[in-house]
Amino acid sequence: MSRNLAAISRQVSQATRRMPMSEWNWSEGVALYGLVSLWKTTKDEALLLYLKAWIDEQLEQGRVFETVNATAPCFSLIELYVSSGEPRYADIIKSRIDFLLHRAERLENGAFEHTLVETSFGGQMWVDTLFMAGLFLVKAGLLFEDREAVEEGLNQYFLHVRHLQQENGLYYHGWDERKNGPIGCLWARGNAWAAIVSAELLILLPDTEMAWSEIKDILVRQIAGLSQYQDISGLWTTVIDEPNTYLETSAAAGIAYAVKRAERFINIGETHAGMADRAARAALAYVDWEGVLRGVSAGTGVQKHAGEYHVIAQHRAEGYGQGLLLMLLSVMLAESGDASENQ
Repeated sequence: MSRNLAAISRQVSQATRRMPMSEWNWSEGVALYGLVSLWKTTKDEALLLYLKAWIDEQLEQGRVFETVNATAPCFSLIELYVSSGEPRYADIIKSRIDFLLHRAERLENGAFEHTLVETSFGGQMWVDTLFMAGLFLVKAGLLFEDREAVEEGLNQYFLHVRHLQQENGLYYHGWDERKNGPIGCLWARGNAWAAIVSAELLILLPDTEMAWSEIKDILVRQIAGLSQYQDISGLWTTVIDEPNTYLETSAAAGIAYAVKRAERFINIGETHAGMADRAARAALAYVDWEGVLRGVSAGTGVQKHAGEYHVIAQHRAEGYGQGLLLMLLSVMLAESGDASENQ
């Protein structure tokens, strides 16, 4: 590729900030997560200023929605609070912890019901929730020394893993308590969410934490499963074990990020390190000259069969696609030492 990592990161960052991200919701939250990841690597203050302006506007307009999926922007709120120390940011974070601990809808087994701003899915847990809410509880709980939040975040992690991860290490999209079984398929981006959360938990938690070794084993098993289905292009099909479904880019970006983040904690081996490198190269090949990641599937609910995943649109610029790519670029820049400022 003729563009270097710093130039690509700058283009992707600028394209992301030009997007009409007007709502406190999950897609915006993932985009912000990516911008924060890049800021932490490059220290480019323009990224922090954008984050603060976006958060402040949302707070002034009273747009902070209390749903599980709309917890995603709170990750960036954590970083903004750590950077600024402003008490009002801490108040919003603590309010979100309280919502998740005491008011969020749950299944009978205690798992969060997957609720969106627009709707809810009664009696269903989705793999997306691992990233959108469970990880937040651990991160925020550690920040405020709130052991209840940390424990509940880990409880959500293990509940979702227990119900969604299969023997081959891969995750179903959802679980329906009325059917007492998994629903959907082995959805690629869902597997990216799961891998990212496992990797981030290994970084956040001390290796003396009782759950740490189990999380490591869960991620190792998933990586091994993913390696069995990677396409020669470096991508995965949107339904991982259905080769006739289309190749999808955001999953590759997320999976590559997770493996690269975790490789200093677990013995990845040459085969799986190569898997991440191939996925990263493949995702970067789909970045257009405006900095938009192409080939990203649109927001995807649990579908009945692989054919329904295959007809989900993949022609639009998506905030979460940009965010996952920025997360990947942040670790690649750190690896390369090319973390130039002025992104």
